[in-house]
Amino acid sequence: MNKRQLKALLAVNLRLVNPQITDRLRKKGASGKTLSRKLTHQFYLNTILFLGIYGLSIAMFNLSKMPGMFTFYLGLFILLGVSQSISGIYNVFFSGNDLVDYLPLPFRNQEIFISKLLVVVFNSIPFTTPLFLIFMFTAIRARVFVLLAILMAMLMYVFLLGIILAACSLLVFGLTKLKFFQAHQKMVMNLLLGLNMTLIIGGLYLINRSSANDTGTSMDRAVIKPLFPFFKVFTTPTSPVSLMTWAGTIALLLVLLTLTWRLVLTHLVEQLTQVNNALVSTHTTHRAGHHRNLNQGLRAYQFQLLKEPNLILQLFSNSVLLPLVFVMTFLFSGSTTNLSHLSLNWLGVLFVGGLAVAAFTVNQASLVANLISLDKLNFEFIKATPIPMSQYLHQKFQLGYWLQVLINVMLALIVAIVVRLPFALDLALMLGVAWGTYLFSQHYFIRDYHLRSTNWTNVTQLFNRGSGNVGLVLNMMFSVIISAVILITYSLIITAFASMALALNILAFVIVGLISGGLLWHYHQSFWHQFS
Repeated sequence: MNKRQLKALLAVNLRLVNPQITDRLRKKGASGKTLSRKLTHQFYLNTILFLGIYGLSIAMFNLSKMPGMFTFYLGLFILLGVSQSISGIYNVFFSGNDLVDYLPLPFRNQEIFISKLLVVVFNSIPFTTPLFLIFMFTAIRARVFVLLAILMAMLMYVFLLGIILAACSLLVFGLTKLKFFQAHQKMVMNLLLGLNMTLIIGGLYLINRSSANDTGTSMDRAVIKPLFPFFKVFTTPTSPVSLMTWAGTIALLLVLLTLTWRLVLTHLVEQLTQVNNALVSTHTTHRAGHHRNLNQGLRAYQFQLLKEPNLILQLFSNSVLLPLVFVMTFLFSGSTTNLSHLSLNWLGVLFVGGLAVAAFTVNQASLVANLISLDKLNFEFIKATPIPMSQYLHQKFQLGYWLQVLINVMLALIVAIVVRLPFALDLALMLGVAWGTYLFSQHYFIRDYHLRSTNWTNVTQLFNRGSGNVGLVLNMMFSVIISAVILITYSLIITAFASMALALNILAFVIVGLISGGLLWHYHQSFWHQFS
């Protein structure tokens, strides 16, 4: 393998991972090796930031005394890694359609494969970093020498990540070899989306069911037996079970790498060419239909943008998956929380809770935050036509909002049913979710307009605009922290002054109304007004 050529490919892919940061650095005069070095430093900084964010929460638990919690979180983040890898591999290798740019260049199959796979790794870091921290903190709490604990954690993290990536590569590339896939790409990718969702929900259900709290303590869960050997690796490193686990992990990795080399790498360019040619040959040309009016024509075009299966996969992974994990973990945890006794005093708290749900779920990876950029160059074309931009943008926003509010209301409704909220409080929660989704959707829709991109090759580049994955994770963390502070404070006030609950709730609604009115006025004056 030519290291010089591999570095050149990595430099190109680093620029593609986050085009916004690349453009910002170029405006400051960075180019060539200097630009590559700064992008590399940015990636290292992001990784350190993720380690710090996750480390603060994981360090609170003594996992060396809690094998059940260890195996639960190990299984959870492995599932997240698998989900991200499946969608990421398809997105980077098949959706970018950039093979034609590589063919004239003297790059080998393995160099192209490794450079592209590293892009998948970059985007999977936020979902897999906790594995390293779980291993490291468990070993340190088990009184393993610190440097040895870090080394063991890093090796096991790399081995497991390699196993996940190799297995997912075999799955995705195996699917693309099927003639049925080449003839019905959208159908197969939608089935893969369903498989992805089933994997996450089913996996969480099995994990939680097997780890129901029957250990006799209030903190730990029952151990997930297939993952228990990994716990022994970091608590008793020299035991026979630990040594056999290391050997088995390395053997499995070598087998998967060998299969990947023989079945994927040796025919990489040929397979990508075959798939791309099949996609071109099976592309259907849509005849221009006669719509009753302009609204119907625009509506048909908006829905046409959503028919790309890779977009659905990415939106599911980034916008739906994390909230789904939290909800399903709560749903199948065996919790006996029963809030059916709550009175109408808690209407305001539940409404504000709905706002908090919206703050967590609506982000830069949501559909409404990317709808304008999905137009690519069509947006500039539409601006040049007599089509009213206000009508066009309002219709686009409404599509993104209603799809997002449907997802959010379903997630909130699941929680409401599980905790047995009274109907009036259910309604308050749903209204809070709907109104919060509207406000935050406005913000991210306008953000998409200001950061719109017309030359993206895969949707991952859209999600990484602005602050990238770091911004996504920080936004979720801050949303959770701020929401928790507000809800706990509000709940304590309602509990302490129950006789004044009506007045307090009215005051809360007034405050929310004033803030909402201010935001809507700001959105109108700074964005919508220019299209009136």
